[in-house]
Amino acid sequence: MIGFFQSLGIIFRFKPDVVFSKGGYVSLPVVLAAFLLRKPIILHESDSRMGIANRISAKFAKKVCVAFPALVKKGKTYVLTGNPLRKEILEGDKKKGYDITGFTSEKPVILIWGGSQGSRLINKLLGEDFERFVDFFQVIHITGKGKKLTANPLPLTAKSYKAFEYVGEELKHLYAITDLIVGRAGANSLFEVALLQTLNVVIPLKNADQMNNANYFADNGASLLYDPSQKLFDQCKKLCNNNYLQSFQKKALKRLSQPMAAEVIAALVLKYS
Repeated sequence: MIGFFQSLGIIFRFKPDVVFSKGGYVSLPVVLAAFLLRKPIILHESDSRMGIANRISAKFAKKVCVAFPALVKKGKTYVLTGNPLRKEILEGDKKKGYDITGFTSEKPVILIWGGSQGSRLINKLLGEDFERFVDFFQVIHITGKGKKLTANPLPLTAKSYKAFEYVGEELKHLYAITDLIVGRAGANSLFEVALLQTLNVVIPLKNADQMNNANYFADNGASLLYDPSQKLFDQCKKLCNNNYLQSFQKKALKRLSQPMAAEVIAALVLKYS
């Protein structure tokens, strides 16, 4: 209630032409205040399953922008736009990528990470087959802060292994040399992979959002969903060695990609402002 009255004051003083909301509990009082003050509301839902704040806010919105087609079936206010992404991820330089890692074009490059915070599970799966990974691949490993590998059959100074706790501006250059990505199933991560059209294996967090996102991409052939009954290395190698699977996945990624999402959303905001 306090947030609602604060939002009323802010909107009354600021006098916006339109309110754009991405959801989350802090957005709900702002949306309700905007509706009371007759301000047009545009929502955006990144995931394949709407959060509770957006489900409530959608009742007051002019348009609800979504990234997954299934949500469009909810009504005429829903518009398939995709997720707005950083276009600079397409501007990576292979030479800079090789310079950063010390790798060459002789072996495939695999990027393994668990999002910005890292993942102990994914790090563990890499560590269990570390020797085979660095023998077959050149491994870029984004570990997460304080989550570096500590015990492996080979020294962590292996020429085919380069670890980072976190990567910022250099990520686009690492993407440029990457043949296969192993990571989580956050909506933005998946749509970045789709934009890049890079082969991928997804290991979703066990929550509804990531599981639904991962299943959607896997069901459409755009991702290989990690099977815990098999070694991660075996699944990655199989994908890299199967030209048919590679072609099928790349075509599916291209089909799911929404490269103009930001422009479409911006046009809707301007339309209702």
